Amino acid sequence: MPISRKKYILVLLASAGVFALVLVLALAMSGGAGSDSVAAGEHPLRISEYMANNTAYPNADGVVCDWIEIENTSDRDFNVSGYRLSDDVTRARFAFPVGTVIPAGGRAVVWCTLEKSGGMYAPFSLKSRGGETLLLMNSANTVLDQIITLHSRRNYSIVRLENGDFTVSAEPTPGYPNTAEGFAAFLAADGESASPVRLNEIMAAGKLCTDPDGAPADWIEVINLGAETVDLGGMGLSDKERESRYVFPAGTLLAPGETGVVWCVGEDAVREDQAAFRISKLGTETIFLLDERGTALDRVQLPYLKDDTSYARRSGTWTVTTNATPGYTNDEEGYAQWVRSMGYGDVRVEITELCPKNVGGLTDADGDACDWIELRNAGTDTVSLEGWYLSDSPEKLARWKLGDVSLAPGQVLVVFASGKNRSAGEQHTDFALSAGETVTLMTPVGTIADQAECPAVGEDHAWARQPDGSWAETDAPTPGR
Repeated sequence: MPISRKKYILVLLASAGVFALVLVLALAMSGGAGSDSVAAGEHPLRISEYMANNTAYPNADGVVCDWIEIENTSDRDFNVSGYRLSDDVTRARFAFPVGTVIPAGGRAVVWCTLEKSGGMYAPFSLKSRGGETLLLMNSANTVLDQIITLHSRRNYSIVRLENGDFTVSAEPTPGYPNTAEGFAAFLAADGESASPVRLNEIMAAGKLCTDPDGAPADWIEVINLGAETVDLGGMGLSDKERESRYVFPAGTLLAPGETGVVWCVGEDAVREDQAAFRISKLGTETIFLLDERGTALDRVQLPYLKDDTSYARRSGTWTVTTNATPGYTNDEEGYAQWVRSMGYGDVRVEITELCPKNVGGLTDADGDACDWIELRNAGTDTVSLEGWYLSDSPEKLARWKLGDVSLAPGQVLVVFASGKNRSAGEQHTDFALSAGETVTLMTPVGTIADQAECPAVGEDHAWARQPDGSWAETDAPTPGR
């Protein structure tokens, strides 16, 4: 019997209602777009980490490329089939494969490269200079999260903090929590050992920080972060992946919390604590700690390092510091202990008088009236000033080195700031004094012993330290007294 037009329409509407109900139930059961109506920035899915200049960390396919990590912050699994990711605000460039589920509290990593396709590979790369917009969208192109990328150094990732801000990290954790524990888990899962030994501090242009022989040297410090003593025997250090260029001797023990230093002296290496390679200061190298098989236990990409600055792990974060602490904790107390170990902890040598406009006053052995600097030993022990430095430039504190001269307690020394550059006998710096400069006295290990600003003074006047520690101009200089 033919169905009337009215009944036919009712059947269609009923069928559409059933289909809509099934679709709603399916979405609810899948954990998908049913939760995408929340306010911007509050969606449980978010971009949690990315790397835009990766040359050291391959994925499970052995591919080394940029990547973006998506985190599910909710307490239930989330089906992201058909969800999109893009670096282009005008179009979606990647869609998650059907059946992709990010578990509750879990993460998914999208690998960004033009060399691979399909699966979790997105057909774009990230710009290391930053400034790109990354978009996470649902299957209806609703934006769930949006960020502007930061400048990325090679092999550093950008991680999301608890407050939502992003920061640079030397410990990338694709697919793992953005913590030190997450980094260790990532290395272990990547086939790298979860040893408690880690790289702890590196100096790439040591001039003042010398090895036990007193020679300038680069160096690498390792630390045992575990609870038990570790034998480093067979482990290696290198500036090349999977190639140990220095191997720790058998029986090299490191107690919990203890550090060990290897001096990188190049071809001159003869001792067991010396490595036959040097480290570049240009920020182009990665330093590796390797196990006996050449598998990386830890790795650090170095930034550009000025002379006598180190790259140190402090509270889990790597930072550049002027207070190097080879063999000591990477903090102010460790620095003070290192300075004392070098023999300069209790030394007190002061700048006591400056004469920047000497015309008719004190003359040198040549009969010339030169500018001069007066130093005084304010301590209780005789101090050798050999190897100490005087400078008029904050950019070059190790400008001029004093010669073989010692000061007894209370004794003073006049150093002529003549530009004659003599360190044998009468001391002459390679610079003259000018108003507005700061004169710095520095120890051989780079600690600042004293500094004094040099103001404009009258001819044959001096700028002198007073008994109470203040400074004043005087028309009666007292060089050497």
